[in-house]
Amino acid sequence: MKLYYFPGSPSPRKVGIFISEKGLEIPSVTLNLREGEHLTEEFAAIHPGLTLPVLELDDGTCITESLAIAHYLEQENPSLNLLGTDAKEQALILMWHDIATFEGYLGIQEYLRNSPEFGEGRALPGPMPIEQISALVERGEKRTIAFFDKVDKRLSNNTYLAIERYTYADIVTYVYLEFAQRVIGKDLFQDRKHLASWAASISARPAIKAIDG
Repeated sequence: MKLYYFPGSPSPRKVGIFISEKGLEIPSVTLNLREGEHLTEEFAAIHPGLTLPVLELDDGTCITESLAIAHYLEQENPSLNLLGTDAKEQALILMWHDIATFEGYLGIQEYLRNSPEFGEGRALPGPMPIEQISALVERGEKRTIAFFDKVDKRLSNNTYLAIERYTYADIVTYVYLEFAQRVIGKDLFQDRKHLASWAASISARPAIKAIDG
């Protein structure tokens, strides 16, 4: 088994934290997305979509997409359940995963990929060149702020996001929060005390500290 990975990108980081929480040791190949190390014919033969992460199994099967990789690893390593023990838990975790992805992550991506500082023709990931739309910068910021308002409200009555214990939904939202702080450059903890307390508790987890070195 082998993981194609880049620690500075949100999607690989989600899987990296998941693996760290599970206490797994999986050999990895680091491809620097910022330097275009994934944009090669060699990697395209592994994953034509040219995105990370990719989990390559011993039989040559390649699993892409963070949630799919997490699901595979959870099935193979059920100790420390992070994706739900029954239908209700699983549904709530997947629900908040999708809310975080569609309302949070995509808003951050709109802001980042349509900003002048980002490369032309790279408005969407993957091999196809897609031109930027400048109006999406402002919309992306509004979407991101609205999402973290929703998370703060949710955490005002809940210790964790999906259910009353730490799960993959918390991992993905924590990674998106880190990403948003870095990309948008605003203090998202201001006037969001529940978000700040939740983030502090997650950042203190041994698995987070281990992956961050």
